[in-house]
Amino acid sequence: MIRNVGRRRRGRGFTLVELLVVIAIIGVLVALLLPAVQAAREAARRSQCTNNLKQIGLANQNYLAAKKTYPCGSRADDEMNRTIVHQWTVYLMPYLELSAMHVAYNWKVGDRGPNFAAVNGPLFKTPIKVFQCPSDTPGFVKDWGWAHSNYVGCFGADGTWLDFDNRYSDQFNSKNPVTNPAIESKKQALFNFNIERSAKHVIDGTSNTFAFSEVIAGLDGELDFRGTWAVDHGVAYTHRLSPNSTQPDRDAYGCGDTKRPEAPCTKATSFTTGYWAARSYHAGGVNGARVDGSIQFVADSIDQTVWIALGSINGEEPEVALQ
Repeated sequence: MIRNVGRRRRGRGFTLVELLVVIAIIGVLVALLLPAVQAAREAARRSQCTNNLKQIGLANQNYLAAKKTYPCGSRADDEMNRTIVHQWTVYLMPYLELSAMHVAYNWKVGDRGPNFAAVNGPLFKTPIKVFQCPSDTPGFVKDWGWAHSNYVGCFGADGTWLDFDNRYSDQFNSKNPVTNPAIESKKQALFNFNIERSAKHVIDGTSNTFAFSEVIAGLDGELDFRGTWAVDHGVAYTHRLSPNSTQPDRDAYGCGDTKRPEAPCTKATSFTTGYWAARSYHAGGVNGARVDGSIQFVADSIDQTVWIALGSINGEEPEVALQ
């Protein structure tokens, strides 16, 4: 018998139609997996953001243990002219393993003191990892180069960022209950300008009151000081607007020509009547740190009355539950 060893049967290859079907199936699988991958990444970013806030909240507690008070939200050595200003971010640096930056900070000029841009400017341009949420892309302020942050202290419950009994300029607007509802409610927050509070001032309870939350920082190259860790009105927020509110923040500088629709902004009547909402890129809400250091995710749908109650230290509201 003669075997035909020179001829072998060729394997059947893919037809064009079959190849297109395989490519389509792979495309569908990728489309199905991509949201899951993105969700996993956002969960990791949110976890890191929570950890950052936890560190800040614990630093605030350690400051209290060492100094017997919480830090000033902002302190001006020249109070009436609001110059040589220092922010809570600087006070907490030694408790956030940022001692080198704290030592490099020149307290004689602070922010807006003599020649401050040359003296402390290089420090103000330094991004600080623990102050930045990985879900955002904070950059630097136009013309100044100051680095942005994503964490802010609570300076007000239902009013502006300055206490209802402030002693500063523009008394007409700051004492007007229309522009500052706290004039009538007398609600106060943990932080404010040239005011130090201790645990005894938190009448509503440290576990029922917010100390810090998130903010969407201005884009790189915009004249938007929101979230700027070195500037007084960059380290503050209030509970006057609900989390991620569609209503605009009000800033004395108008937040420049912001290109972030998630963080609308308009110019405030004056320096004393500004207020900013808690905002984030986390789906459905924001992270917040209570005065006792515990962390809570707050939904955008929270009742506004409850949200204001969580921002006040002296509202004497009954214990409220987050929705």
